[in-house]
Amino acid sequence: MQIYRLNRQGECPVRLDSVDALPAEGFIWLDFTRNDAREWPQWAERLTGEKVHDAHISDSFNGDHPSYYDGTEDYDMLIFRGLTPEDCESATDLIVTKSAAFFLFDRLLITVHAAENVSFQRVKEKFCETRLRFPSTPVGLVHAILDIMVDRYLTIVDELEDRLEKLQDALLDPNDPFDDWQELLNYRKQAHQFELLCEHNLQTIGTWRRRMRIELTENQRVRLDDLVEHLTRVQVHGDALQKDVEVAVQLHFAAMSHRTNEIVRTLTAVSIVFFPLTLITGIYGMNFEYMPELKWRYGYFGVLALLASLGIGLVLWLKRRKVF
Repeated sequence: MQIYRLNRQGECPVRLDSVDALPAEGFIWLDFTRNDAREWPQWAERLTGEKVHDAHISDSFNGDHPSYYDGTEDYDMLIFRGLTPEDCESATDLIVTKSAAFFLFDRLLITVHAAENVSFQRVKEKFCETRLRFPSTPVGLVHAILDIMVDRYLTIVDELEDRLEKLQDALLDPNDPFDDWQELLNYRKQAHQFELLCEHNLQTIGTWRRRMRIELTENQRVRLDDLVEHLTRVQVHGDALQKDVEVAVQLHFAAMSHRTNEIVRTLTAVSIVFFPLTLITGIYGMNFEYMPELKWRYGYFGVLALLASLGIGLVLWLKRRKVF
């Protein structure tokens, strides 16, 4: 557990060893990882005098809980799914997420998250940058954390785009027929999962904004609007990636159909050339006794000349018709 006191806006947050009461100005941030979060409900009750619902406590310990909002008269609970560091390291699964729980009291913010969630650490690193304007309310700090969590979605977008480009090159490579359809299906599933992740987070933020206990200031509304817009753009990008996969597959089959048509056209042209030649040789291959040409001294050479002339003539005609 880590304890921070955030005072008026613009003042650098202070790391505390312990806290016995909430400050008159600013608020306290208690940050727990799930490994050391068993006592966080007691901290909340001791500092605020309010008891947290058992269902909400259980939800905070569930790292796979979907994005969700629920509120009471005393606090708001917000669960938001963010990416873990495994997102860019895994060779197959890009969308690896864990939920983070936010409990917003009047002058207290309690967060419970996975130890590998780096977004919270990045927020704390910014506490050392004195030129920043630090939030003076729990809502402001929650927005700052969510903003970093959403920014990390861009790493997934870039990685998905890179993988899509490689899949498109493999699908349209005429020298190496594509056969890894399982990889393509897995990619589409991940793009769809990414879109659903953004959709669920958008719904949760929308519900939170409509039902939160406090009245937002104009500045807070603008910041949340910006966060929603950011999530919407990423969601649209996830949907576009799925459509790009479908277009790539259609191009793949169109290219295969085109190559098949080229082969069939070539075989048809060859058949056109050799069909009359086969007919002539078939006629002279019949074993009839009375065939006048068989007695002709130059019959053999005449038939060869006829076959050559007919074949060359058909080839030139086909080239003129752009069959070859």
